[in-house]
Amino acid sequence: MLNNITDLAREKSSDKRRELLGRVADLFFDGAENHTEQGTLIFRDIVLKMLNDVKLDGRAEFANRVAREERLPAEVALQMAHDDVSVAGPMLQHSPVLTDDDFVKLSQTLPEEHLESIAQRENLSGTVTDALIENGTRAVWHKVTQNKGAEITPKGFNTLVNNADGDEILQINLSSRPDITEDAAKRLLPLLPPEGKARLAQLFAENSDIANTLIDNARQAVRDQTAPGRQKRLEAKLVIADVKDGKLDMSDGLIQLVETNRGPDIVMFLSAMTDLEEPIVSNALYQANDEPISLLCKSIDVSNSAFAKLMGLKADKLNRGLADTGRSVAHYKELDISSAQRAMRFVYMRKSLNGKKAG
Repeated sequence: MLNNITDLAREKSSDKRRELLGRVADLFFDGAENHTEQGTLIFRDIVLKMLNDVKLDGRAEFANRVAREERLPAEVALQMAHDDVSVAGPMLQHSPVLTDDDFVKLSQTLPEEHLESIAQRENLSGTVTDALIENGTRAVWHKVTQNKGAEITPKGFNTLVNNADGDEILQINLSSRPDITEDAAKRLLPLLPPEGKARLAQLFAENSDIANTLIDNARQAVRDQTAPGRQKRLEAKLVIADVKDGKLDMSDGLIQLVETNRGPDIVMFLSAMTDLEEPIVSNALYQANDEPISLLCKSIDVSNSAFAKLMGLKADKLNRGLADTGRSVAHYKELDISSAQRAMRFVYMRKSLNGKKAG
């Protein structure tokens, strides 16, 4: 096998590289149980080099050929995981050689489509879903919550429920999960339409006390929040108008909304101040990593005191400790506004490009 692979590796014709890569894989996997460690290392090095010489469609074909192979060298799987999603997708979704540690690291750097592929794996540990929820977009959250083989931790459920207001897909997915925690279910229930309430209560049907508590809490929440909620929403719009008219300082306006303890109003306010869609702002605010919301606020020159109050609210909603909040506020004070604005320009640029693609 070693001699055959070495001979094939001498082939330099570019139009045969795709076929050559497949033949190398066939030679290796057809007798992988008999290979020496040296043979496996040579196969790894040859494939890593050849992948750089094969066009995208050839790499995608190879990915589908080897994605489920338990004997594929991990270095090959990791290199392919960083490729175009047509190559990385099969590897991220099916490869048995990638570990939880790999997925946690990959979730911090890979784009949305790649994280969606990870979210569709047959089984996902709570460690991986926590990373996907922290670093992913709503599209990734939708895939995670649709995946019945994904373990979602109490922390994960809390983050998802905190962002479920106005997200019908997330609400449906969460209210259909039999593993949802009681605390998360109680907080989710007021957000759901009647059919969602019934579906969620049914999950706890075997425990009548919990089911009855869920229903009672939902009814009370509707009575307590419907009219005041509309009024607060109106007040938030007035705050935005006053800031834009120069009648109210932006940071003072943000502080007013933070003190109402209404996350959706704060998201609406920051969306209006930054010209970013509310889901993008919500994702920046409620993910565990404080860097996105720090850059967003600093780019529009939110005061240190207003940011500190915002972080206090976030800590309450995500059940975070004061030490984490203190570190985030201290970091915010040291942030340079020009650097934050440069970072945000990339967000606006990506938004503009996505808009052109959609058009």
